[in-house]
Amino acid sequence: MKVVYHRLVQADLDQAWHYYEEASSGLGDQFFKEFLEMIAAIQRHPQRWGFASRGRRLAQFKRFPYKMLYRVEAERIKVLVVKHQKRRPSYGDGRH
Repeated sequence: MKVVYHRLVQADLDQAWHYYEEASSGLGDQFFKEFLEMIAAIQRHPQRWGFASRGRRLAQFKRFPYKMLYRVEAERIKVLVVKHQKRRPSYGDGRH
């Protein structure tokens, strides 16, 4: 399935990447690699992850405390937000 991204997902990724890269050189790249692996897994099995709310599904990163909200549409997957699991719980909830 084709994957499309909400216009603010890049900012979500940039913020997380910079945070981890400042913590330890190369850690930001590891975060991004896990993100890409999750996207590939969602493409293969979009129904695998459970529902969060309003038809959105929630996939949690394995190594990093982040989660991704996405929606399965007719012929595509739309990634809505990539956010920290603990900080600002309602962050990105209004994205469609």
